[in-house]
Amino acid sequence: MSRELTKMKRLQEFVWLNQVSRQSVANSIKNLDVAFNSFFKKESKYPKFKKRHNRQSFKISSFFCKIHSDGIHIPLIDILKCDLSGLPDDYELTSVTVSRDTTGKYWVSISYKIEIPDPIIDESKPIIGIDFGLRTFITTSNGNKIDHPKPLKNQRKKQRRLNRSLVRSKKGSNRRKILKKKLAIFYERIRNKRVDFLHKLSSKMIRENQAITLEDLNLKGMMNRFGKSIQDLGWNEFTRQLEYKGKWYGCIVIKVDRFFPSSKICSSCGYVHRDLQLGDEKWVCPKCLEEHDRDINAAKNILNYNEYGGIHRNQRAGRAGSVRPLKELSKAKS
Repeated sequence: MSRELTKMKRLQEFVWLNQVSRQSVANSIKNLDVAFNSFFKKESKYPKFKKRHNRQSFKISSFFCKIHSDGIHIPLIDILKCDLSGLPDDYELTSVTVSRDTTGKYWVSISYKIEIPDPIIDESKPIIGIDFGLRTFITTSNGNKIDHPKPLKNQRKKQRRLNRSLVRSKKGSNRRKILKKKLAIFYERIRNKRVDFLHKLSSKMIRENQAITLEDLNLKGMMNRFGKSIQDLGWNEFTRQLEYKGKWYGCIVIKVDRFFPSSKICSSCGYVHRDLQLGDEKWVCPKCLEEHDRDINAAKNILNYNEYGGIHRNQRAGRAGSVRPLKELSKAKS
């Protein structure tokens, strides 16, 4: 395809290909190669053409870019003025990506390499378990419940009104263009509110703890059952932020088995309550008579997951019985 692209540049009908940096066009071919490889590995769907009204971007390698005090020099464009105060002192530039979002804003994303020293884990900080829930965003093993702002749920009425206006507008009209931009700004604000909440909360959890144990959720299955309410929560993005921030700042992040029945196990005696229903917020253990808050009890079990040695295969469905500690399991196997 690179050879075909070189031939096309010599033709009169494709002379516009010479008006942009050759790096941007070459990187588009590389991106297409990655997309097809992901498709053949069954990791993604068949590649589609980009749409003009969606996010647009092009990428240039570091060899053709230079960073100055007042901005970044891009071939055939000159210097793009931007804020470079967040860059570290010593780094190796790898690539620069210029993009335009759906609201018409332009962004420059700088990819660079930097040597990060191995973080020191502060053993004086606590270890917590995190349980995700639909009633509250997360519940921690120390009893804290943190609600999610749910920005999209709180703006459903405005979303429906904007979508109705867009559908009723005439295609190609100026009014339709204005409504498209209004809708894009609406979704941008929703996304910014969600990302701001997730970044602040994940940074707080990483700073305050030496290790975090959380669930490995089946988000695809949950979306089929609960729909858009799962997308509005952003559990997957929160988990991703915890993982990379933990590597940077010295906090261990552990995922437990997704089949581990954390809500059905009594955190006091280890009894598995098979008759627990999804709507039960509180329940009493039939064995030790301990009353549990469903979410706090699940967070405690997630924290102590290693003490159970995982969970037996015959208990994954939540059958009644006690879960033996890790020491007893190792003796039984030997």
